[in-house]
Amino acid sequence: MSQMPQPDKGGAYPPPPQRENAILNFLQQPRIVLILLAAWSLVAFLVELAVDSALFVENHGDGDLELDGALGGLAFNWEGLALAVIYLYCAREPERFRGVFWLALIALAASIASNLYHWLVTDTFSIESVFLPIAVSSGLAFLVFLNLFGGKEEQVEAVRA
Repeated sequence: MSQMPQPDKGGAYPPPPQRENAILNFLQQPRIVLILLAAWSLVAFLVELAVDSALFVENHGDGDLELDGALGGLAFNWEGLALAVIYLYCAREPERFRGVFWLALIALAASIASNLYHWLVTDTFSIESVFLPIAVSSGLAFLVFLNLFGGKEEQVEAVRA
């Protein structure tokens, strides 16, 4: 008999077997998520140290320099260094420190909300200043959400091994 899937009684073919996404599986590992969170927090901290760089301050032609630019939305993230230290510490034993993912989710949501507020309400930043911080924070929040609510018990087992 052929290896082709056969239709069921209603004439419909079964859904194709789901293939796992290797990149997403790698990025979902708790230790990897914590290291990515630490790296993003360190970027936020470095933004604070170099806030007068061209990445964060733009001349809009009228002689006034404004806190704007590709990473301008990270300019007020004073918590970056402390969060990076916490994430790296917890990355040693992610199964023991599962609560740190709640901290990460809250911190990322606050960062997204802050950037949206400064862009939409106060008009402090332009879209180019908040796009990258919102995009990266949203991606990391998705990975954290998967770690909190993904229900993958094999992830915990893989970390313990």
